[in-house]
Amino acid sequence: MDVETLKDSQAVHLEVSPKATLQEVRFEGLTLEEETVLEKKLVRKIDLHLVCSLCLLFIFNILDRSNIANARLGGMQTDLGLTDTQYQTAVAIMFVGYLTGQVPSNIILTRVRPSRYIPIAIFIWGSISMCAAATQNFAGIIVVRVLLGFAESPFFAGALSWYKPQEIAPRVAVMYCGNTIANGFGGMLAAGILSGLDGASGLAGWRWLFIIEGAGTIVAGFLAVWLLPDFPGSGKHSWLSDQEQRFAEWRLAQGANSEFDENGSVKEGLIDAFTDPKAWVLVAIQICQLTSQTWTYFFPSIVKTLGFNNIVTLLITAPVYVFGFITSLGNSFIATYTDKRAILIVWPLMVDIIGNVLVICTHSTAPRYVGMFLMCAGSYSAFNVVQAWIASTVPRTRTKRAIVYALVNLCGNSANIYGSYFFPSKDAPQYRLGGIILSSFAAGGIVLALSLGFWLRQLNIQATREEERDGQPRYKYLW
Repeated sequence: MDVETLKDSQAVHLEVSPKATLQEVRFEGLTLEEETVLEKKLVRKIDLHLVCSLCLLFIFNILDRSNIANARLGGMQTDLGLTDTQYQTAVAIMFVGYLTGQVPSNIILTRVRPSRYIPIAIFIWGSISMCAAATQNFAGIIVVRVLLGFAESPFFAGALSWYKPQEIAPRVAVMYCGNTIANGFGGMLAAGILSGLDGASGLAGWRWLFIIEGAGTIVAGFLAVWLLPDFPGSGKHSWLSDQEQRFAEWRLAQGANSEFDENGSVKEGLIDAFTDPKAWVLVAIQICQLTSQTWTYFFPSIVKTLGFNNIVTLLITAPVYVFGFITSLGNSFIATYTDKRAILIVWPLMVDIIGNVLVICTHSTAPRYVGMFLMCAGSYSAFNVVQAWIASTVPRTRTKRAIVYALVNLCGNSANIYGSYFFPSKDAPQYRLGGIILSSFAAGGIVLALSLGFWLRQLNIQATREEERDGQPRYKYLW
């Protein structure tokens, strides 16, 4: 078997020099077939221990973050005496705490055991979420939301560091399926709680909503202690053999074109992250993409304008998110098998724009509901690929990559602060201004994604020329 065949079979984006020998890219003298079998077995184990558990935990993360939208439909805004602006502020303020904690939490997570750090965070945010049931006024809900955001900030940082860049897209999709599953399931759960427990033990249904979902999060935190693994090079993992442990570290080093994907110092990581222009383009893409998604926290209220009662409204939000789950998962698998990124961000954002146009330009129920499906499919399908693009654009060090993830999520999630004011009740039922703003940001994301894709392609062309000149392999970006 020649070197070119080996490159194709392993799909390694660190291209092998024509002068390289097969032994230089083999693990501990294994044959290609043995190495392939070992890698498939290892990746299956990682998926079972990491991705499945993260997806489960992310469901509770989103439930506790977004249940305020369902609580509003259940009378929370009226019971707490909130004006429209105060409700919007309660939605937005959570992200102040969330963004404040992003960078320090990501840095801390590269230095401690994720299997202990993340469960502690889950216990804390579940408890805080339950406290929302006890709030009596605007000040109370504001305090709870700020603390909830800060407690949730450590959740995702560096969670997929076990994978090579080209493997991350479908794993991000599966994990972030927790987002669409949580929103879809959350609507059905809220419908049951608001209709079945309203007035039970003298508590309004929306208060039971916070209690039940917060308690579920605490249970998930206990499970996380046993489910979550630590980083690949952080010591022996009981669920891996010694050979699998060594291979897990080796294959990541191969993909990053380095002896080992070391942490690097915090200072160097900060400097590298803040001075890398590619990181800031990714930040800008994420800002545009997440701004186009800010309808989420008002979705039950938007669906309510179709004319159905509260329970039916909550139930018919679920199919929209199921459709978003299917399209985002499919788009991410396409990203894996085609190694494309920019175009798989562009087409969903175009679909998102079409959906917004349908919602704001017609009063007919059917076209507006179809538009909501397109909004969800477009904004969520693009999000998964953006997250995967970060890992392949910033292959090392772990600290730099964690900081870039934090920057992208910090700046991107700032969209939820100003985006919380795009859908005032007075704009119902069409919410034209909000739809126009979201479509404009989606268009900006299209332009930026195409620009970054072209830039990375040019860098690959330059790297190929350098390889031909000196015979040394260069890292190739996914574009």
